[in-house]
Amino acid sequence: LDLEQPACVHAQMDLLKISLKLQPFVDSTLVRQCLQTALEARKLDVAASPYDASAYGVDIIPIETKEGRAQYRHEQAELMERAEPVRKRLLDSYDVFLNLAFDEQMMQTAEQNPAEERFAKAEPGGLPWRKNLIESS
Repeated sequence: LDLEQPACVHAQMDLLKISLKLQPFVDSTLVRQCLQTALEARKLDVAASPYDASAYGVDIIPIETKEGRAQYRHEQAELMERAEPVRKRLLDSYDVFLNLAFDEQMMQTAEQNPAEERFAKAEPGGLPWRKNLIESS
């Protein structure tokens, strides 16, 4: 969560996945908020896609136009702002999990010696990040 781009629509959808993986360290209210955020993000994602989902109540955002891109950026920024308190609560729940699951010595060791995967990056047109990591080691 710390490394994700909070404005990315897909990062908002990931909040639900993460909250479900952290059960039972996440209360049901937070899981519901993550679900609502993920649904809003998916609706925005579909609205900006090349598919017409207007029959399902999803307005079209014409991202091929200047106005459509501006509308998408605006809605994306609003979603990011609404999701920020949810993201913060989820990070707090993750910290509770880490503190219960691992002792202080283990946490310090992990912070001082992070896994290489944490620094792997993908580049447009390049290899997937895991392949880049394998190739560079």
